[in-house]
Amino acid sequence: MADTVTVTFEPDGKTVTEAPSSLLELSRIAGISLRGECGGSGVCGKCRVQVTKAYGTISPPTERETKHLGAAELAGGMRLACQARVLSGKATVFVPPESRTAAREIAGTTFDEHIVLSPAVRKIRCRIAAPTLEDTRTDLDRLAAALPRAPAEVPLPLLTALPETLRAAGWDVTAVLWNDRLISVEYGDTTAEQYGVAIDIGSSKIICHLVDLATGKTVAAEHAENPQIMYGEDVVSRITFAAKNDGNLYRLRYLVVETVNRLITGMCKAREVPKDRIYEIVYDGNTVMHHLFLGITPKYIGVSPFLPGHSAPVSYPAKELGLAINPEGMVTSLPLIAGYVGSDAVADLMLTKIYEKPGCSLVIDIGTNSELMLGGPEKILVCSAPSGPSFEGAQISSGMKAVSGAIETVKIEKGQVSYTTIGNVRPKGICGSGIIDLVAELYADGIITRNGKFTDLSHPRIVKGEIPRFVVVPKGESDTGRDITVTEKDINEFLLAKGSLRAGWTILSGKYGIDPARLDRIYLAGSFGTHIDIENAMALELLPRTDTAKVVLAGETAVGGSKLALLSVPEREAIRSVLGKVQYVELSVEKSFNREYLMSIPISPK
Repeated sequence: MADTVTVTFEPDGKTVTEAPSSLLELSRIAGISLRGECGGSGVCGKCRVQVTKAYGTISPPTERETKHLGAAELAGGMRLACQARVLSGKATVFVPPESRTAAREIAGTTFDEHIVLSPAVRKIRCRIAAPTLEDTRTDLDRLAAALPRAPAEVPLPLLTALPETLRAAGWDVTAVLWNDRLISVEYGDTTAEQYGVAIDIGSSKIICHLVDLATGKTVAAEHAENPQIMYGEDVVSRITFAAKNDGNLYRLRYLVVETVNRLITGMCKAREVPKDRIYEIVYDGNTVMHHLFLGITPKYIGVSPFLPGHSAPVSYPAKELGLAINPEGMVTSLPLIAGYVGSDAVADLMLTKIYEKPGCSLVIDIGTNSELMLGGPEKILVCSAPSGPSFEGAQISSGMKAVSGAIETVKIEKGQVSYTTIGNVRPKGICGSGIIDLVAELYADGIITRNGKFTDLSHPRIVKGEIPRFVVVPKGESDTGRDITVTEKDINEFLLAKGSLRAGWTILSGKYGIDPARLDRIYLAGSFGTHIDIENAMALELLPRTDTAKVVLAGETAVGGSKLALLSVPEREAIRSVLGKVQYVELSVEKSFNREYLMSIPISPK
């Protein structure tokens, strides 16, 4: 067997020469992001590629490939990238559009309230008297005298450069402080240039806002898929991968840091903002994402009693984390709540402020691990519902994320299907909001039972075969040239995820002592919530059945909460005291969970 193999990925034209490996791993090296919701285990079947040329040896199809790909497709060179290994020689591989990760639609931030600006970063112009024989104070003493009070910390690089900086600037400089730490000394008056970045590091996407700290306005925003997805859609897969060795942990951290730096570079270029004028990053993420960003092993979050390495907010210089802002600028994390309820939930609380609202509110941030928070001024109960990735299209045979070509709404009337897609283009698959509509419509039209089983296999849209499939879009209408379908297994995956979410808010409501129908308001956080049909979600009891007017589509509350913390130190301090009212509920040890979960799976729970 040759020591290396060479693979060219088309239509990108990227070629890699590496040790024999799977096409998925070789694509990662080539910088091509393939879908891999199952983490490369061959379960999801989403990393389909076509081997168009092979001058060497490629491993034979595995059992999982045979399951996902028909005989005709295998004969035509279609393979699953995670299963097919190039063992020797050269190969050319075509990557179809539907197998690539793509940037999804991102909602705005609904709550962008006016706040009193009080960021940790301050800029003070200092006109300093030049030294004389009569005035022999040190350079640092001269600078300190020009400030309201002397800085408590001065990084060594600033101290060593200070004599030359002051003289080159003609003793006219701007001092930049982060709290009481001196982080920059700049020539002349730069007080008009002070920026920060708010970041939400999600399991599937990363959102960045470039914020003017003087005005509080977001001047640029960028987002990208979290590249860690190639090692698994869910956090448990990433915990497992990171725990294998330090190299894997470094790899996961590097992928996110590299992506954040790319997003920052793009924002700065768009707005002509120098990177060294960015003085603080405030970020949030679930507990696993938080730990991976700092390089802390998440191993012990994945085993009972599910403990994070730490939970308090921390701040470190950007240069220590490899982030492309002012080297002495600070990177600050929001606090964590528990092993599976992270700082993204804290950011949600900061923006929705349910701890100040009268009555009782429910906040739902739907994702692979959905966070739920229920309460008001007296107390707040929180939990994480392990809903799986089906809400984002994973584990659904024709599922996909909310990107261009995803079916986002579905209507069925007398067996006839109509739909809309993101971008109004030909459909490629179904995203989470479309799946909610589809299941609700199939049930309302009598095509499936409350347990998700087909009622009549002779229905004209059901294709009978080894696995019966309901055809949502025939292949002649789809962008992939294949039928877009849903199976009973797909519907079951959705119902299992829905059941976990419903059991979560049911248990929290019981502990709080309130009927879910009597909640005062329900906040749906994140992009997912802005797309779903509220009536369909309530019909399936994904959400409590109540007045739809009580539902607030809150948008990207996590990055909004980080932005709030970036702009206001008092807000950071206030949320720390609020967390004293927060009680974490571990669903896995709740005696009622299994019962509530089983009762919550059917479409119309009894």
